[in-house]
Formats: sequence, C-alpha cells, structure tokens
Amino acid sequence: MKILQYLILFILVSGVLISGCIQASETETSAIKPDTQSNKSLVVSVNSAVNGSTLPTRFTCMGAGQVPSVYWRNAPQAAKSMLLIMDDHDAPDKVFTHWIVYNLNPGDEAIPPNQVPVAERAGSGYQGINSFGTKGYYPPCPPSGNVHRYIFTLYALDTQISPDPADRLHIESAMEGHVLAKARSVTLFG
Repeated sequence: MKILQYLILFILVSGVLISGCIQASETETSAIKPDTQSNKSLVVSVNSAVNGSTLPTRFTCMGAGQVPSVYWRNAPQAAKSMLLIMDDHDAPDKVFTHWIVYNLNPGDEAIPPNQVPVAERAGSGYQGINSFGTKGYYPPCPPSGNVHRYIFTLYALDTQISPDPADRLHIESAMEGHVLAKARSVTLFG
C-alpha cells in the first residue's frame, strides 16, 4: 500500500515539474521573440562617452562650459519628437535641472556639438528653462571634492509639446501620457 502511495506521489510531483518546465520554456521563448522581432531599445550617449564615465571638463564650469553633443539611436518609429533632460540628483537641496531640449527631430539622432548654451534652439529642438532660471545649458559646477552624477535622460514622445513656460514642471506635464521610450546615460564630475 505504501509503495502505491509513493508511486502516485512520484507521478504527481513529476507531472507538476514537467508542466512547470514547459510553461517556463514557453515564457522564455515568448519573452525572447518580441526582442528579436521588434525595434531595439532606445540608446543615448553623451559625446560618445561610455555610460558612467567622467564628463569632460570643457562641458563644466571648470572649463569653457561648452554644450555636450548627445547622440541616440533606435528611436521608435512612432516617435514624433525627442526630449532631453540633464539633471544632477546629487545637488544639496533638490534635483537640479541643467538642460532641457524638447521637440527634437527623432531622425536627427543627435544634438550636434558646438551649440550655443543660451540659444533658443539646440540642434532641431528648443531649449527649455534650467533650475537656474535661464534658458539653455547650465554647465555642472559641483563643490570641490564632491563627485556628482549628471543624468541625461532622453524620451521618445508620440507628439510634439508646447509647454508654456518651458520649465521642468510644464515640460513634465506636457509629456505625460506621451512617452514611448526612454534611455539614460550617466556621467560623473567633481
């Protein structure tokens, strides 16, 4: 009698294990198929630097305060505009927004080098208002000896936006519900 109980228990456990393996295999397969059949993930890079590398001094207050070039690839086909926000999450009081550029043409795949920091436009996009209250790029300037992370977040939107004014609050409100994809690149300085 005990042998029969063990045999039934063995058959039930084996059935559950086999069923779990089949389901796991189907889940893994279905998870892989969308990646290989759909667009690749949106990617952003700053001045062709590796994510996590040091932001060159020429883009900071210790250098010329030049505007860095930003590149992207694999924007979703449905994207009507790109939006870039550069901010410092290590600022003492709150997140400090250094740069906003909105309504970039997805097909441009870049904010080219040598942009004017306070110009109306950067590449094909419009420059928003930074946390310092000025339009355009505000170069990083952390206190001496403190390394800060400068995060460049690129959003692919299904529309163009018209924030008024073009500060962080109104930009985020205008893009709500319109984000198709986003990518980040982190640089360090300090």
